[in-house]
Amino acid sequence: MRTLYRPGSSVLHRLPVGTKLVAFTLTVVLISITAKTAFNVAVSASLVLILYLLAGMADIQLLRLLWKMRALLVIVLLPQLIFNGVVQGALNTVAVIAGILLAGLLSFTTKTTEVISFIEKVTRSRSLALLIAMSMNAIALVDGFAKQITEAAKARGKKRKPLRQIINLFVQSLRFADDQSEALRARGIEV
Repeated sequence: MRTLYRPGSSVLHRLPVGTKLVAFTLTVVLISITAKTAFNVAVSASLVLILYLLAGMADIQLLRLLWKMRALLVIVLLPQLIFNGVVQGALNTVAVIAGILLAGLLSFTTKTTEVISFIEKVTRSRSLALLIAMSMNAIALVDGFAKQITEAAKARGKKRKPLRQIINLFVQSLRFADDQSEALRARGIEV
């Protein structure tokens, strides 16, 4: 299974998984509630930056991650601008991206097996634990699919066409999800 986990010995790596999950949830809720002013959003973005630095990830790594998220940024930003105006749309977009970056940070600093064990212990539901673990790994999987599609196009000498790549990524992701669903069903886990 692909994972975003990056081994390390930072403060965030050493925190217990339960503490991280509760802190992550509370922080995302707080960001979404307070994303009304530029000051609050700036504080949220600064908090995310500080947490990444505490996790031992250089600021250049965060910039690379943001660059990889540029398509997602556009997908989030456009509806926000249309329905909420320029200022509030930009604030909402920064808040959403901060939440996504926090989810990524949780994945970078926590082993998937630890998350599964904790959630299964708390909820007594293996299915829910697997669902959450698979959701956490979805980012890494889709990123891997995108790299495969890009490399395949380069190998064939094809010119890069973003719409075609997005469609291929969508199809490959759906095919993978269907295969995973079949595999889980075969093991007696209803999805």
